[in-house]
Amino acid sequence: MPDHPLLAELARLTALNAPVGFEEPVLAYAREELSKACETVWQDVRGNLYAIQSGSDADAPNIMVTAHADEIGFMVTHVRPDGFLRFTLLGFPTEQVLPGQRVTILADGREIPGVIGVRPGHILKGDEARRVPAAEERYIDIGAVSHAEATEWGIEPGVPGVFHGPLTLTAHHDRIFGKAIDNRAGLLAVLEVARRLNDEQLPATRSYVVTVEEEIGLRGAFVAAGEIQPDVILAIDTVPAGGTPDVGPEQLPWQIGKGPLLKVRETQGLSTHGPLRSLLRKVADHAEIPYQLIVDTAGITDASTAQQATGKAAAMVIGLARRYSHSAIEMLDLGDLDGAITLVEETVKRLTSREHLSRL
Repeated sequence: MPDHPLLAELARLTALNAPVGFEEPVLAYAREELSKACETVWQDVRGNLYAIQSGSDADAPNIMVTAHADEIGFMVTHVRPDGFLRFTLLGFPTEQVLPGQRVTILADGREIPGVIGVRPGHILKGDEARRVPAAEERYIDIGAVSHAEATEWGIEPGVPGVFHGPLTLTAHHDRIFGKAIDNRAGLLAVLEVARRLNDEQLPATRSYVVTVEEEIGLRGAFVAAGEIQPDVILAIDTVPAGGTPDVGPEQLPWQIGKGPLLKVRETQGLSTHGPLRSLLRKVADHAEIPYQLIVDTAGITDASTAQQATGKAAAMVIGLARRYSHSAIEMLDLGDLDGAITLVEETVKRLTSREHLSRL
């Protein structure tokens, strides 16, 4: 079975290490790719990346297609005299999986391998064997024998790190797992939509936006929407999914491999725009793209803050179901990614007038 056409690029994207506040490698990659498909590309001081394909009709909507660049990670807070590293979390890695996890520390241009320490099972007794270590007990071992050696390698407070989790293709030809599926899959969708619409003469202006600092409060998107002043926001992001033996359908009824997710509501964030949601459903039905309509009880996306930045935009989330959220082994079905890309592409083509957004 040949590789999926998007697999190699997604592997490149997930291999880039870009935790919150250190998104430069992903932004540089996205800038290079968007420059091939767009007329104008720039960044703001915050780090958000913008790329424009101008529409032919000034009265047609400005459509912001967006995904975030950052991934969850870690930050060194203290280098012990014996060379071990104390750390805090960037974003919200799943704490249950941290002990024994391989990590990469990004120090002074180097990628230093390490592991989050775990007490030997031979000496653990009773409940201690099942307890997740408290934050003050956690440490990273990079093999250094002293504070001096660690600092010689460029380790100091403020140095970031990420999970080590190379993208891995399962025996199922469309299912993959690895680190930073959240949200390099969404970013790849944005890049691919821009490529597909590069030569299209459309009424609407397309504003492709790669945001920063999503994982610590959806911060970049608020700034980006203020910059772009969109009429429509299509945010592409991954969403925690069920369908596993330990997650019941009452908790997360949507699954990987059953099509992109169309959010009706994020219980911590936005209610999606009704006419825009209806349009996406019509487009999906016409293109025979399977989709899952969801009320997201577990997550929140850039669409929430972007929508509120101006108060004048219709917002919608196109989700990609993922298993094992915020770990080094997030799992995705590439068929869902295909569906999301085509759905966004065809929806943008159909958004020819602001009248499509009227709620009256």
